[in-house]
Amino acid sequence: MDFFENIYEKGLLTKKVDELDLGKNKGIFVKIGIISETTGFLIIRNNDPTETTSEDFYGQERVVIPGSKWRGAERTYSLSLFRKFKGLIPEGYERNAIEKKDLLIQNPLTALFGDSSIGAGSEASSVASRIYYDWSYSFERLALITERITHNTLSETGTILMEKNGEVASNALYNTQYIKPGIKFIRFVTLENVSKELLDIAVLVILGTRRYGARTAILGENVFNNIVAIGFSRKDRPITSYTILSEAWETERYEPEKMIVDKMRSVYGDNLLAGDELKSYLNSVSELKNDESKLREYSQAIVNKMKSDWKDRFEKKKRQKGEKPNED
Repeated sequence: MDFFENIYEKGLLTKKVDELDLGKNKGIFVKIGIISETTGFLIIRNNDPTETTSEDFYGQERVVIPGSKWRGAERTYSLSLFRKFKGLIPEGYERNAIEKKDLLIQNPLTALFGDSSIGAGSEASSVASRIYYDWSYSFERLALITERITHNTLSETGTILMEKNGEVASNALYNTQYIKPGIKFIRFVTLENVSKELLDIAVLVILGTRRYGARTAILGENVFNNIVAIGFSRKDRPITSYTILSEAWETERYEPEKMIVDKMRSVYGDNLLAGDELKSYLNSVSELKNDESKLREYSQAIVNKMKSDWKDRFEKKKRQKGEKPNED
């Protein structure tokens, strides 16, 4: 039997979004194990704009990448991907800036990432996310995998800022701490109560996102994501990047791909997609990137389902007799 047909039969994934009840939590979880390797310099800032976020673990300072750093980049990429095809993202939609709540359920990505309207009164509404991002930690010590690069602040004429005496201004030079290329981070993305279409979109977005952290408009692509296993279960499983890294720090052995697969195999058993079956699935999902008809089919099904399940929350109220029309 095909892997996914077996998973559908066990009730561990919904085949079609039409079969989901968006108003209820079924407690079905899909966990995606990922190795994110830096292919260029990466900036993960904390409160100090020149310092990399880090914490002390097992007596050593290690790099920490909050889940929001992964999520923000991938949500941005998902919008740019869907905007390649006219009409998949509703006209007038702007992330974190919409004032009309009905735009939420016209955007198919809302069902995955969640969203909210900043409109006042009856236009204020929100949709919960179905995708959750784990934090990531470096196996190596901070000092070994980061490099400080000096930058200068330019004047309005395009030259470096100078004092009147001809010396470089005290605020003209600064250095930023970058994570070097070639560093592998373990991370997990978890989906809750989703259909195969929503899983495909999440995987497509993870595979396609290449720019993370600050200054990506200048630095360009700096991360490659390799999905190494996908587990399906009732109730979420307590596997995180921290649980795996803590073992690696203790043993001083780090084999990220093997560690993810071995750990997930021990927990998910036959409900783990890995190896050749996973490669075949990832290849089929990658083809969706340029498949306008399929993405349009997915989008329409998801939007129709949101409009159906959330009709009472998002439909325009009919005017009562004598009531003035809404100028909006």
